[in-house]
Amino acid sequence: MAYSARGLLTLKTQLSVPQWSRALPEHPLIRSRGVVLGKVEGTESARMLSQILESTKSLDWQVCHVWQRDMADPGWNGFEPGGTPLAWLVAEQFRNLVQDARPVIANRPAFDSEAQRVDSQALDPKLDRILEIIIDEPNRWWIATKRAQQNYDFWPGGIPKFPIPELVLSRAYMKIAEAFAWGNLQIRPGEKIVEIGSSPGGACQWLLDQGASVTGIDPAEMDPRIVKHPNFTHWQSRSLQLKRKLFRPFRILVCDANVAPKYT
Repeated sequence: MAYSARGLLTLKTQLSVPQWSRALPEHPLIRSRGVVLGKVEGTESARMLSQILESTKSLDWQVCHVWQRDMADPGWNGFEPGGTPLAWLVAEQFRNLVQDARPVIANRPAFDSEAQRVDSQALDPKLDRILEIIIDEPNRWWIATKRAQQNYDFWPGGIPKFPIPELVLSRAYMKIAEAFAWGNLQIRPGEKIVEIGSSPGGACQWLLDQGASVTGIDPAEMDPRIVKHPNFTHWQSRSLQLKRKLFRPFRILVCDANVAPKYT
């Protein structure tokens, strides 16, 4: 381990790692990964960005991601991971710096400080060489490269963006939306989906918004707004009390229950 901060970790290796290596670590807890080129420190963003431009001008990157390390746990005082004002500002400044550079730096089609909405985003696998500016602290940034291979590699900081309604029953709405985007799972209109541990209905709300026909399994009560939805059915029971044959009509099973591993 070379450096660690909450939500950010760098590792040393004695091996020679190509800048556009495809041998990147994969783990459910890894949201974003890449090859570190170095770091810049200072109190003036213009000077720091000039250093980054100078050190990366020979790289054939195609997209630049600018993102900031999470400063809090999701949900704490309303905090949600994603784009931040500082990341937006740095991305805009670097975009202008690249555009004004002489000689002109070619093949720079995109700068992102947060993902486009997943429901409208067409990920272009040809634009897979990504330069990252990672804001660890306002005065300390890391520079990295990565060759995008998975869906989440195309999202700055590994954070997708979703259309979120004004009324969300619980954070499970965002959790299930990210899970489906992460796995690139598609929901067909009328898709039959069953969820174990569905109360109060946050995940069911998102699934219903996607046009699915949802069955929720939970001994607890569901939110009345979910119960009234014409495409929702509530099996008010524990999953272990149900026969397996009842699950045959469903192609997708969702489970976000806080239970012992042996239970499932």
